[in-house]
Amino acid sequence: MACMVQRILLAALVGAMLLLAADPTGTWTGEQPGPNGNTYPITFKLKADGGKLTGTMGGDQFEQPIQNAEIHGDDISFSVHLEFGNGIDLKYTGKVSADKIDFKVQRSGDDQAQPFVAKKAP
Repeated sequence: MACMVQRILLAALVGAMLLLAADPTGTWTGEQPGPNGNTYPITFKLKADGGKLTGTMGGDQFEQPIQNAEIHGDDISFSVHLEFGNGIDLKYTGKVSADKIDFKVQRSGDDQAQPFVAKKAP
């Protein structure tokens, strides 16, 4: 009997944690690091629906859908393919809070991810 009560309490705790997880739904803007120390204005339009994450990533002259998106509590990840030059694949991982996402972006061929912050647009 005590084991069953513990399972119920654990399930309730996990459910409460999922409800309290920050919601990535919305528009987020930031300055993404690029090659040679440059930064670029970037906008993410994200929508969470349960465990599914969809959206777009855009800059001054483009907007691309996110792919391979995952959401686990406050952690999100997705990739974006850009058709610049020979094509660029970007892998994003982030920790969502109420008013910002702490991102890391890794460009295909690079061995290090670059951190940046995207803030929730009003």
